[in-house]
Amino acid sequence: SHTVWGIDLNAETMTMARMCGAIDAPLTEENLPQADLILVAIRPGAAIEWVRQHAPQIAKSAILVDLCGVKRTVVAAIAPIAEERGPMAGKERGGFTASAEDLYVGASMILTPDKRTDMRLLETLKAFFLDLGFAGLTFSTPEEHDRIIAFTSQLAHIVSSAYVK
Repeated sequence: SHTVWGIDLNAETMTMARMCGAIDAPLTEENLPQADLILVAIRPGAAIEWVRQHAPQIAKSAILVDLCGVKRTVVAAIAPIAEERGPMAGKERGGFTASAEDLYVGASMILTPDKRTDMRLLETLKAFFLDLGFAGLTFSTPEEHDRIIAFTSQLAHIVSSAYVK
Protein backbone atom coordinates (compact mmCIF):
# COMPACT_ATOMS: atom_id res chain seq x y z
CA SER A 1 0.00 0.00 0.00
CA HIS A 2 3.03 2.26 -0.29
CA THR A 3 5.89 3.07 -2.63
CA VAL A 4 9.51 2.83 -1.53
CA TRP A 5 12.13 4.96 -3.24
CA GLY A 6 15.81 4.53 -2.43
CA ILE A 7 19.13 6.05 -3.35
CA ASP A 8 22.72 4.91 -3.06
CA LEU A 9 25.94 6.04 -4.71
CA ASN A 10 26.70 2.44 -5.70
CA ALA A 11 24.90 1.40 -8.91
CA GLU A 12 25.20 -2.31 -8.02
CA THR A 13 23.45 -1.70 -4.69
CA MET A 14 20.64 0.12 -6.51
CA THR A 15 20.25 -2.77 -8.95
CA MET A 16 20.17 -5.37 -6.16
CA ALA A 17 17.67 -3.31 -4.14
CA ARG A 18 15.39 -2.99 -7.15
CA MET A 19 15.69 -6.65 -8.18
CA CYS A 20 14.86 -8.04 -4.74
CA GLY A 21 11.97 -5.62 -4.23
CA ALA A 22 13.53 -3.58 -1.41
CA ILE A 23 12.75 -0.45 -3.43
CA ASP A 24 10.20 0.25 -6.13
CA ALA A 25 12.26 2.90 -7.90
CA PRO A 26 15.16 5.30 -7.37
CA LEU A 27 14.64 8.39 -5.22
CA THR A 28 14.92 11.44 -7.47
CA GLU A 29 14.61 15.22 -7.24
CA GLU A 30 11.16 14.78 -8.84
CA ASN A 31 9.70 12.25 -6.39
CA LEU A 32 11.41 13.50 -3.19
CA PRO A 33 8.68 16.14 -2.58
CA GLN A 34 6.09 13.32 -2.59
CA ALA A 35 7.79 11.36 0.20
CA ASP A 36 5.83 11.10 3.46
CA LEU A 37 8.62 9.42 5.46
CA ILE A 38 12.34 9.87 4.78
CA LEU A 39 14.91 7.64 6.47
CA VAL A 40 18.46 8.97 6.18
CA ALA A 41 20.80 6.04 6.83
CA ILE A 42 24.29 7.32 6.07
CA ARG A 43 27.23 8.52 8.15
CA PRO A 44 26.50 11.63 10.26
CA GLY A 45 28.40 14.24 8.21
CA ALA A 46 26.85 13.01 4.98
CA ALA A 47 23.38 12.96 6.59
CA ILE A 48 23.71 16.59 7.66
CA GLU A 49 24.88 17.62 4.19
CA TRP A 50 22.13 15.63 2.45
CA VAL A 51 19.43 17.26 4.58
CA ARG A 52 20.91 20.74 3.99
CA GLN A 53 21.01 20.19 0.23
CA HIS A 54 17.55 18.64 -0.06
CA ALA A 55 15.57 20.59 2.57
CA PRO A 56 13.83 22.76 -0.07
CA GLN A 57 12.49 19.63 -1.83
CA ILE A 58 11.27 17.89 1.34
CA ALA A 59 7.55 18.44 1.95
CA LYS A 60 6.75 20.28 5.18
CA SER A 61 4.40 17.42 6.06
CA ALA A 62 7.13 14.75 5.61
CA ILE A 63 8.70 12.98 8.55
CA LEU A 64 12.50 12.85 8.38
CA VAL A 65 14.31 10.37 10.63
CA ASP A 66 18.09 10.14 10.76
CA LEU A 67 19.32 6.64 11.50
CA CYS A 68 22.85 7.75 12.36
CA GLY A 69 24.69 6.02 15.17
CA VAL A 70 25.27 9.30 16.98
CA LYS A 71 22.71 12.04 17.57
CA ARG A 72 24.19 15.08 19.30
CA THR A 73 26.05 16.46 16.26
CA VAL A 74 23.35 15.50 13.77
CA VAL A 75 20.50 16.95 15.83
CA ALA A 76 22.44 20.17 16.50
CA ALA A 77 23.06 20.67 12.77
CA ILE A 78 19.60 19.66 11.54
CA ALA A 79 17.56 21.44 14.26
CA PRO A 80 17.90 24.89 12.63
CA ILE A 81 16.67 23.41 9.35
CA ALA A 82 13.72 21.85 11.18
CA GLU A 83 12.95 25.20 12.81
CA GLU A 84 12.82 26.84 9.41
CA ARG A 85 11.19 24.07 7.38
CA GLY A 86 9.08 22.19 9.94
CA PRO A 87 9.64 19.36 12.43
CA MET A 88 12.00 16.52 11.62
CA ALA A 89 12.33 14.11 13.63
CA GLY A 90 22.91 -2.38 13.46
CA LYS A 91 25.16 -4.15 13.26
CA GLU A 92 28.94 -4.31 12.70
CA ARG A 93 28.68 -4.31 8.90
CA GLY A 94 26.83 -1.77 6.80
CA GLY A 95 25.50 -1.62 3.29
CA PHE A 96 22.74 -3.31 1.37
CA THR A 97 24.47 -6.70 1.25
CA ALA A 98 24.56 -6.79 5.07
CA SER A 99 20.79 -6.34 5.30
CA ALA A 100 18.54 -9.04 6.74
CA GLU A 101 14.79 -9.46 7.14
CA ASP A 102 15.12 -10.00 10.87
CA LEU A 103 17.66 -7.22 11.52
CA TYR A 104 15.33 -5.31 13.85
CA VAL A 105 13.33 -8.17 15.37
CA GLY A 106 13.39 -7.79 19.13
CA ALA A 107 15.58 -4.66 19.04
CA SER A 108 14.77 -1.33 20.66
CA MET A 109 14.42 1.85 18.62
CA ILE A 110 15.69 4.94 20.41
CA LEU A 111 13.97 8.13 19.27
CA THR A 112 15.18 11.59 20.26
CA PRO A 113 12.15 13.89 20.00
CA ASP A 114 12.39 17.51 21.09
CA LYS A 115 9.89 20.13 22.24
CA ARG A 116 8.71 20.69 18.64
CA THR A 117 7.87 17.02 18.04
CA ASP A 118 4.16 16.43 17.50
CA MET A 119 2.61 13.49 19.39
CA ARG A 120 0.80 12.30 16.22
CA LEU A 121 4.17 12.11 14.49
CA LEU A 122 5.43 9.87 17.31
CA GLU A 123 2.38 7.62 16.90
CA THR A 124 3.13 7.30 13.17
CA LEU A 125 6.77 6.45 13.87
CA LYS A 126 5.79 3.99 16.59
CA ALA A 127 3.52 2.10 14.19
CA PHE A 128 6.18 2.16 11.47
CA PHE A 129 9.04 0.87 13.63
CA LEU A 130 6.91 -1.78 15.36
CA ASP A 131 5.80 -3.01 11.90
CA LEU A 132 9.49 -3.42 11.01
CA GLY A 133 9.87 -5.78 13.97
CA PHE A 134 11.28 -3.56 16.70
CA ALA A 135 10.27 -4.78 20.16
CA GLY A 136 9.61 -1.29 21.45
CA LEU A 137 10.49 2.36 21.42
CA THR A 138 12.61 4.26 23.90
CA PHE A 139 12.79 8.03 24.07
CA SER A 140 15.86 9.99 25.09
CA THR A 141 17.78 13.18 24.49
CA PRO A 142 20.51 13.15 21.82
CA GLU A 143 23.14 13.30 24.57
CA GLU A 144 21.62 10.36 26.46
CA HIS A 145 21.33 8.40 23.19
CA ASP A 146 25.02 8.89 22.42
CA ARG A 147 26.00 7.89 25.97
CA ILE A 148 23.88 4.70 25.75
CA ILE A 149 25.30 3.77 22.34
CA ALA A 150 28.86 4.54 23.47
CA PHE A 151 28.59 2.01 26.31
CA THR A 152 26.45 -0.64 24.63
CA SER A 153 27.82 -0.66 21.10
CA GLN A 154 30.87 1.48 20.40
CA LEU A 155 32.78 0.39 23.52
CA ALA A 156 32.26 -3.26 22.55
CA HIS A 157 33.73 -2.57 19.09
CA ILE A 158 36.76 -0.82 20.59
CA VAL A 159 37.40 -3.62 23.07
CA SER A 160 37.03 -6.38 20.46
CA SER A 161 39.31 -4.52 18.01
CA ALA A 162 41.93 -4.05 20.73
CA TYR A 163 41.69 -7.72 21.65
CA VAL A 164 42.19 -8.82 18.03
CA LYS A 165 45.20 -6.50 17.61
